[in-house]
Amino acid sequence: MAFSFSEQDPFGDLAEKSMAESVTRHALIPTEGGWQLLLCGVDTLDLGLFVEFGSHWPLLREALDRGKEQAQGKNGQLDQSGKGRCFLHLPSGKPPNYRFHLQFPEYHLYLAKNPPRHSPNGYLSLGAETLWQLGIEHSLDLVLADLARFKGNVVLTLPSRIDLCADFHLPGGLSLEFLQRLKVARSRATAHYGHADQLETFYCGSPSGMVRLRIYDKGKEAQKKGKAWFPHLWGRDTFTDVWRVEFQLRRPALKQFGVNTVDELRQKMGGIWEYLTGEWFSLRWKDDERQDRRSIHPWWQDVQSCAGKLGPATQVQRIFASDLLASVDWYVSHIAGCLPSFAARLGIHDFNDALNRLGNEVTLYWFDRKYNEEFKKRSIKVGRPLDEIGGADEEE
Repeated sequence: MAFSFSEQDPFGDLAEKSMAESVTRHALIPTEGGWQLLLCGVDTLDLGLFVEFGSHWPLLREALDRGKEQAQGKNGQLDQSGKGRCFLHLPSGKPPNYRFHLQFPEYHLYLAKNPPRHSPNGYLSLGAETLWQLGIEHSLDLVLADLARFKGNVVLTLPSRIDLCADFHLPGGLSLEFLQRLKVARSRATAHYGHADQLETFYCGSPSGMVRLRIYDKGKEAQKKGKAWFPHLWGRDTFTDVWRVEFQLRRPALKQFGVNTVDELRQKMGGIWEYLTGEWFSLRWKDDERQDRRSIHPWWQDVQSCAGKLGPATQVQRIFASDLLASVDWYVSHIAGCLPSFAARLGIHDFNDALNRLGNEVTLYWFDRKYNEEFKKRSIKVGRPLDEIGGADEEE
């Protein structure tokens, strides 16, 4: 059964069409009910890893080089970790930083040829089935256990990409006309793909952008790619009429949201989804000249409500580069404002003497503390890549 817009449809040209036309596949979404949320969560998660291998690294690197060489011209060289976990050495790495590529059943792991300095020496890409079956925490536990068998210890993880999504059963599916007419978006870049005048995929955002939305026929995609485990997750026995709303966020966007650790990601996923489905993209009736005052379509309201299922109901702030630069003025103002009080405590009247004394005291403060380590931590927290500080090593 296909559904039409309500009789209160604000589109003048659409309202003038006959009822026979309005019940075609060009208006495929009910205005009240008729859809069902099936699943929401994380479908893709990539992490930069700072892994310490200690004195074991030279031997491990030799073994990785041998595996890479033996994998040349083949689909991979089979190997086994310390406790019988099978994996593949693959011939290509991830240029320019990661020379080695290991594939386990649950994930792909890329390793650089040198230990970590200012940038990650490992890159982890978790498979969708792994994330849906195990969740983030248990998936990472599995990776940490595998790395421990290589004598590797992960000291820091840096989220690099995440795909947040929600799957709905939408009887009759979606139409391009519906999405184009109701969309209110930050990005003007859109694209779509279909077959025989039926929409299959709708994009909003540039392919290389830090945020991109994809709304697509997930049932058709899952069936085509042989993902037979999805219907079980959906609680259905068919792939029909399952559509996904999916936001892809790359590292620059995650930095803007202040996501620099996995724990921060867990805490902020709900808030990020709320921002993406409220401020970055939404579907709204054209019942007001101002876009932000338009009524949100009932289905999209249910899309927005997935925020509560993704994490705590915390509001997140997206801080752009200009905001980060402006914050430097706050630190200068704060430190400068403390100087007179500092000088008064010590009875130092001269400005230069007070400034020199403050410098000496700060030097003594950090003398027996790990300033460089703390500097790197703070750099990550404000979203500045460590390779901007010291430069990443070149990889073959």
